[in-house]
Amino acid sequence: MHNESLRLFFRELLGLIFILSAVAKLAGADNFELYIFSLGAFPLGASFILARLVIALELFLGVWLMLNTHPKMSVKLAAVLLAGFSVFLVGMILKGSKDNCHCFGDLVDFTPFQSLIKNTVLAFIALLSLKVKPFNIPHRNLVAGLAAVASLAAVFIISPPDNFQYSSYAVDGFNQEYFDKAVADGQIDPSLTEGEDITCFFSFNCEFCHMTAKKLAIMLERGAFEGAAVNILVAGKHDDFAEDAAAFFADSQMRYNNIDTLSANTFLRITNGHYPVVIHTRDGQLLEQWSYRDLH
Repeated sequence: MHNESLRLFFRELLGLIFILSAVAKLAGADNFELYIFSLGAFPLGASFILARLVIALELFLGVWLMLNTHPKMSVKLAAVLLAGFSVFLVGMILKGSKDNCHCFGDLVDFTPFQSLIKNTVLAFIALLSLKVKPFNIPHRNLVAGLAAVASLAAVFIISPPDNFQYSSYAVDGFNQEYFDKAVADGQIDPSLTEGEDITCFFSFNCEFCHMTAKKLAIMLERGAFEGAAVNILVAGKHDDFAEDAAAFFADSQMRYNNIDTLSANTFLRITNGHYPVVIHTRDGQLLEQWSYRDLH
């Protein structure tokens, strides 16, 4: 009886850890999907979907383990999932990666090696939770099925993929008239209106500006906007501009051709009070504009 209670404790603990992992990833879904996109194996839209499928799978597994409707099957799924994650982590270790692998989203910053150790501990906990008697739950197959559907639905409802609703994120965040005026007044370098340009309006203190830089850096690395000059216009004046810029681009390592500041007033007028804004222009005339979520 004592051994049964102990095995049940480890099963519930394992389920709780998977649920915590899923919730942490969901809370930091933007960074998790960018991490998947940065791996280079999937297009941006597919990265959005895959991120949520991984979260939904972890959430379902955690709930399934805690419900204890199918003890052997749920532990087998946990073992397969841990093995799959571990193979991926070994690959990242061999590549020399020390970046956060987002195993617990932004809650805990684990390197691939640290996460591999964590997976080993979880595998041991899974082993200790074997040979548990299932709970006496009526219609257990139906309950497990409903848990799977509910987990998938919850993740996609709480955090819909951006590519499902690009149009709803579109904002009129660029004012051509004020942009032209700033060029004429010398506030913006006239060279930014020559040829094809990608111009980003960022604030160093804006979280979504940081994330836009990450997304755009990956897109540029994968060949997007080939041939266009990349320009950065930053809101406000900075006493230590070079240090602030280095800190802002530390994570993304985004490449750019030009960077400069705009007065806060001019910046807000050009962007209609929205930021970040990314514009694609040819000879200074707007072709496309994006915010963070509809940038693709």
